[in-house]
Amino acid sequence: MEETKVKKKNFYPTFKIAPNKNPNRFYAFPFFGFLFKLIILFPVFIEAIFLAIISPFILMLTWFVISFTGNYWNFGYTFFLGLFRFSTKIGVFLYGITDKYPGFSLATDGIFTLDIAKPTNPNRWLAVPIVGFVIRLVLLIPYHIFSQVMQNGAGIAMMLSWFTILFQKSFPESFYEFEHDSLRVGIAANAYLVGMSDSYPNFSISMNHQTAKILLIIAGALLVAANWGDSMMTEERRDRSSDYQYEYNNSDYYTPPVDDSGSY
Repeated sequence: MEETKVKKKNFYPTFKIAPNKNPNRFYAFPFFGFLFKLIILFPVFIEAIFLAIISPFILMLTWFVISFTGNYWNFGYTFFLGLFRFSTKIGVFLYGITDKYPGFSLATDGIFTLDIAKPTNPNRWLAVPIVGFVIRLVLLIPYHIFSQVMQNGAGIAMMLSWFTILFQKSFPESFYEFEHDSLRVGIAANAYLVGMSDSYPNFSISMNHQTAKILLIIAGALLVAANWGDSMMTEERRDRSSDYQYEYNNSDYYTPPVDDSGSY
């Protein structure tokens, strides 16, 4: 019944992964297991950095292809879909949705299904180099905030899942679904940003296990607000520090008043 509800909502993009039925307790050892994952992922992160470096150039060429031909560049589509699959493999491994090492290929390797249809009639105005990208960035501000809330909530869900895996050897379905939705929301935002979709990503998520998910959303929102508060306080301290430094530097040139009253 729950599966039917999810299908009716028609979430974008199509991202499906089975829950981890037999999670690794070593990986779930609080903090140390996560640190071990980061260490063994080091070679994968090097590839991720390389892909991140070349992706702006691929995107730029894609803009020109769309602008002049009206079609989405085949290589660009294949590259970005592979990039999303690659980064998602890292995400599901870190979250513990799967214990399968992501490897170095841009394919899903049978871990999950992630499909994004190639644009048939991409918007040329939104493909104007730099300008279209900036417009998409600005339009995505509300969705980016939502994505940050989801990511923070998923991080909390991941940490809580460590303890249930350790003591019960089970991955709670509510945490699995929330982490799954968090990854899908991030993919949807990136797909819109690189023009693989001209439809604004929606804010819908699966609301099975509603209470747990609402609590995770609230916790994620509080963390976002706290981060903003810290940033503002840091900026304020920096401004005060620069003002103080300016006054201190100018004091070097301060000349005390001369008493010319003639009295000695």
